[in-house]
Amino acid sequence: MLVAIHINLNQHKTKVMKKALATAAAVGLASLSAHALDGQLILSNKGTGYDARVKFVGGPFDGQFPNDAFSLQLYRVNGGSETAVGSPIKFRATPAAGFGYFPNTTITIPNFGDASGPATFRVKYFDTGTSYDTATSYHGITPDFTGTVNVAPTPPVNTTAFPVAGMLLFVPEPSTLALAALGGLAVFFRRRK
Repeated sequence: MLVAIHINLNQHKTKVMKKALATAAAVGLASLSAHALDGQLILSNKGTGYDARVKFVGGPFDGQFPNDAFSLQLYRVNGGSETAVGSPIKFRATPAAGFGYFPNTTITIPNFGDASGPATFRVKYFDTGTSYDTATSYHGITPDFTGTVNVAPTPPVNTTAFPVAGMLLFVPEPSTLALAALGGLAVFFRRRK
């Protein structure tokens, strides 16, 4: 009888331990998934009450607007670092579609968190087929701005805070070209010796 009670107590302890472990695992998984939700926003530079048309500054196209020969990339800014999110977006292709504008694009922000909220972003513009870092003509960066990122089931919203000041800049500057030319000449004369 004493042996039977001891066995029943051990079985009860085992069941309690299994339930506790299962509960802890479920809570841990729920916690991990709650903090790993993807967010979404709609990147847009024109909408009701805002218009952030992008134009060229300086150079032969000064004052004109970029077309689909140019792209932009959204970056999330966090603690001094930046991470590209989504894919590069081309500017609109025709004057009728609106040069200087890009299509409203829904962008997913991986592992945003467990609730909707604000995040800091910047946009970089560059020649299509390259990247911002390798752009050879016009490129530029917007000032940082705040956008609302929503997690499901809340639908994404437009980034109405897109900076109006986000313009393409003319690069390379004449001084950069002059330095590159001098460097090329130095290499040329060094190899001739």
